[in-house]
Amino acid sequence: MFNTLGCVLAVSLTLGLSEAAVAQLVLYDNFNSQHLDPDKWIGERSSPEGSDANRREVTVGVVGAQQNRRLRILETLYTINTDDNGDGPNGFGLGFAEPTEITAVSFTLTVDKEFTVGCVDNPDFGFALAGFFGDYFNPTGALVGASGDIVASIGVSRFWTEPANTLDVTGSISRCDDPKCDNQAILYSQELGQIQLGSTNTLSAAWDRPNHQFVFQLNNNPVVDLAYSVPDRFPPGLPDKSFFVYGDVPHCTATPRPTVSIDALFGNVYVNP
Repeated sequence: MFNTLGCVLAVSLTLGLSEAAVAQLVLYDNFNSQHLDPDKWIGERSSPEGSDANRREVTVGVVGAQQNRRLRILETLYTINTDDNGDGPNGFGLGFAEPTEITAVSFTLTVDKEFTVGCVDNPDFGFALAGFFGDYFNPTGALVGASGDIVASIGVSRFWTEPANTLDVTGSISRCDDPKCDNQAILYSQELGQIQLGSTNTLSAAWDRPNHQFVFQLNNNPVVDLAYSVPDRFPPGLPDKSFFVYGDVPHCTATPRPTVSIDALFGNVYVNP
């Protein structure tokens, strides 16, 4: 499907496998059009489903000058202020129209704004996250939706107690623990570095199926290989590849009322041919 993209450009992304395993990626979208291409992108439901009550501001669209247009995904969340127990998570984004075709992706990401207020009486919650999510395979054969699917993600995040202008970049492999993958168990995770709020960075993730691993990279930093030990011969129950923002807000009776706001700009998306 990708060899008919208009004005296709090729780049080389070294995936740290071997000299012979340099993947040639092609331009999928640089968002230079006035509107999102419906043949390339589909809407993503909220995660977890039914959590929209926390949202106050949401945006998905193309912004910027003609030669510097990017995909903007923004959300601002508040949560209940009647108790100090639990949290109110919410995330959403934009999905690739043909997710099963994609095994490698590279993109630029700028977190233009991030603001997270936590709660000292409920300190375990309160973070913002933006990045790429991919559902790749199921170890035993999917029987009930995404349950058991293996997913990989790369993204930037900040917990509410961390420095305000610094974001952590992490690659991870997780297992979906319910039919819609609202809940996940992290199997392997590795920090890839730190970036500054407002800076533009290139993030890359690829499934190296022959070597049973996922390969992640931040900018030109050393690549990080995360191997997995589960079988990968069955397709996922809920195929999905998407860009997203996600926030987790603690329930809190104190003031100021906890909130999470994250404004992310995605650009120059390259994928496998």
